[in-house]
Amino acid sequence: MNKKQIITLLKIGENREIEFKESKNKLPKSIWETYSAFSNSRGGIIVLGIKENKENNICTIEGIDNYNNILKDFWNTINNKEKINFNNLMDDDIEIKNIDNKTIIVISIPVADRRNKPIYINNNPITGTYKRYHEGDYKCSKEEIRVMISESSEESKDGTILQEFNINNLDKETIDSYRTRFKIHKGDNHEWNNLSNKDFLYMIRAIDRKTDKLTLAGLLMFGKNEEILEIIPRFFLDYREIDNFITTERWSNRITSSPVWVMEKEQDLDYTKFVMLGKIEIG
Repeated sequence: MNKKQIITLLKIGENREIEFKESKNKLPKSIWETYSAFSNSRGGIIVLGIKENKENNICTIEGIDNYNNILKDFWNTINNKEKINFNNLMDDDIEIKNIDNKTIIVISIPVADRRNKPIYINNNPITGTYKRYHEGDYKCSKEEIRVMISESSEESKDGTILQEFNINNLDKETIDSYRTRFKIHKGDNHEWNNLSNKDFLYMIRAIDRKTDKLTLAGLLMFGKNEEILEIIPRFFLDYREIDNFITTERWSNRITSSPVWVMEKEQDLDYTKFVMLGKIEIG
């Protein structure tokens, strides 16, 4: 993240995915509530060394005096099971930046794998589990916690890591098209717009952060048909648009993953097959 991107974040202000905290001489205690909230929600960015004036909603760079001590405190705490139940970060998720001779720390927090949720603090999931709403961190209800625990025990095919596939097996045009739609949906100022393709795919869980291998969802969403068929030999995607005002046609538009001659044969046989094998949502 460069100076221009950080200045852009300051102009945007805090929201569901951005949090600023003062940290002149020590690590703020509230950082762990935000860490829990981002991990359990949609991920986000914490910037340490920023002072926010709540009255006029202006954020200014205050800086950090001794960032080494703060980093040491951060890593010691996040790896202390009595304080945080699960460390969701890697070294590359933290950046030290110097803006106008002032040091700040930028922490990028990804969404936690559902198998590791809930992410909670103080050794108590009932009182220490948070989620992010608007620009605040809120304690989860018992029902929300129950759902996370239930989902963590269920097997998910989408998150399966494919050891034989990496980013080179993806179709760049498909990625670019998705990112264009993401930008339209989220807006020009969304911080993920400036990420590299690889970092963007990390954030949406198309690539596993620890192994750099594709997830099944990533391959299904951005992979080439022939490589998808290596993993799912019977894969067949059939998307049809039906226009209620056109009664003479069964559908107004159709896209499939099969060659044209297969489509024609299926139409002759009046064969209909709807399959949804993978999905990555923008929201």
